Amino acid sequence: MRTHTYNQNDERTAYCELFIPIFKAFGNTTKKLNYVWCEKKAKDSDYVWLVSNNFAKDKGSLKLLDGIGRLVDKELNYLLIESSGFNNSNVLSHSLNDTLKNMKSGSDNLKSFVSNYKKASFSTMKKARVYTCHIIQNKMTLVRYKIKSASQWQVVECRSASIPLSFSGIIHYTKVFELFAFLMSDMAEQDRVFHQLEMESLGLVQVPQDKTVAHVL
Repeated sequence: MRTHTYNQNDERTAYCELFIPIFKAFGNTTKKLNYVWCEKKAKDSDYVWLVSNNFAKDKGSLKLLDGIGRLVDKELNYLLIESSGFNNSNVLSHSLNDTLKNMKSGSDNLKSFVSNYKKASFSTMKKARVYTCHIIQNKMTLVRYKIKSASQWQVVECRSASIPLSFSGIIHYTKVFELFAFLMSDMAEQDRVFHQLEMESLGLVQVPQDKTVAHVL
């Protein structure tokens, strides 16, 4: 309902005023996601981080995120959010660093999925996905991370949308709604994927030894 153009120039204000309310509304109405906000660590990837650092707790190596959305039913990280600022002179360098952070966070969380479901089928694991959302200025970009093969992981830009900065730009919410519709459809699919992973991990669905995640990877 804002009648004037948004013109704040710091990292946190735009993120808190424009984006957090939308993500919270989406999580609440779907009852699929809950969140923690601002300088939080993705707990599921702690073990992966410790292994890569020879189990040394070097605080400087731990990357904190601006938002983490977890699947309510599975209690797994699903959506990792980074905001690179609005109208500040360092937005370019900040964006480049946050892009690398998102790639690291996305791959670490995929590794945590692998360690949780070692006895499951590798073909089912290839269907598991985690997303990052990178916010630059008033634009958010949704990126998907998944396992493609035993030697390759896949990173794909799925959707981008800009939040309008005044009521006159309301038509641009069309792309915003499309982005969240894409996520809603994907979460329904992921419910089925993680249910199948749990069935296979518990031995309720038989998986040949040479087809398991542990064997293939």
